[in-house]
Amino acid sequence: MTSLALEMCASRLLAAYFGTSLFIWANLIGLILVYLTIGYFIGGRLADRYPSDQVLCTITAMAALSISILPFISQVILTWSITGLAQVSVSIFFSSLLGTILLFAVPVTLLGLVSPFAIRLATKELGRSGKTSGSLYAISTLGSILGAFLPVLWLIPTFGVRRTLLIFGVLLFAASLWGLRPRWRPAFSLVLIALVLPLGPLKDIPGLIYEQESLYNYIQVTQLHDGTRELILNEGQAIHSIYYPNPNTTLTGWYWDYFLAAPYFNPGFTPQNLHRVGIIGLAAGTIAHQFTQVYGPVPIDGVEIDPAIVDVGRKYFAMNEPNLHVHVQDGRTYLETTQAQYDVIAIDAFQQPYIPFQLTTR
Repeated sequence: MTSLALEMCASRLLAAYFGTSLFIWANLIGLILVYLTIGYFIGGRLADRYPSDQVLCTITAMAALSISILPFISQVILTWSITGLAQVSVSIFFSSLLGTILLFAVPVTLLGLVSPFAIRLATKELGRSGKTSGSLYAISTLGSILGAFLPVLWLIPTFGVRRTLLIFGVLLFAASLWGLRPRWRPAFSLVLIALVLPLGPLKDIPGLIYEQESLYNYIQVTQLHDGTRELILNEGQAIHSIYYPNPNTTLTGWYWDYFLAAPYFNPGFTPQNLHRVGIIGLAAGTIAHQFTQVYGPVPIDGVEIDPAIVDVGRKYFAMNEPNLHVHVQDGRTYLETTQAQYDVIAIDAFQQPYIPFQLTTR
């Protein structure tokens, strides 16, 4: 359970610095498989040499400690990986590669030692080795299922990725203490105290006023000295929405301004001809706000997959236009199922380093 939970948490940690592209996932999955391979290889030989419950619990305790320190060192290591290597023109692929190596090589390799060790200890009769190993693999797979769904559906959105790492690390360490020495069992409750240790922002940036980890994104809101607010997602290489305290400000100086000219590509267009606008990738509503200011209360359907971003837009970006109808669902699914017709469809869905392929036509 812990190994797959660690992988799910690793993807969210890396997303805050490197994004969620296929390159990052390839790095993460590939390197974790490498570490598990090394762990399986070493674990089998170590189990034959030292077939002891105490050794196994020591290994799991070491793995737990290496997981538990990740929340406290991840920000420094990942920041260095992306900013330090940028000075030598190293691509984001190699930056994420280095970050994954530095953070996860030790804990994943140690977790890889556990399976062959457990099989060796549980195998008492050679004639029953198949049943024993099959049962252990079944239990391990069930644990992996929990490790996949618990962090994604509950722990990360509720407690954040670093607190989730701490939860799994502390629980594994407590279980290891329980198996090592009976006299250490009272320390079980003391270890749980680590779960309430204070943790700062996952990624600290100037002017940060709000931070949240949702099912889909790592969300940050920053505020400049003049009150301007910016919505930043995941790796932070783009601003996804902007809010100006002056309600009369229309143009942002960013790419959103170009969407305002889109209706004029329709032959013979006049502002009175604009009857309905669709926005795929609503975010915190910058495009909707601009269209309302320039063209009046024209009906706007804004599609945003992440409900947490919609909440942020309403709370921090004044996304309260009465003509804006928000649809919380995937943009491609919405386009496939809606019966509405639009004069303009603004597609502002972007995942570094590319536009999602499912939202392109060719």
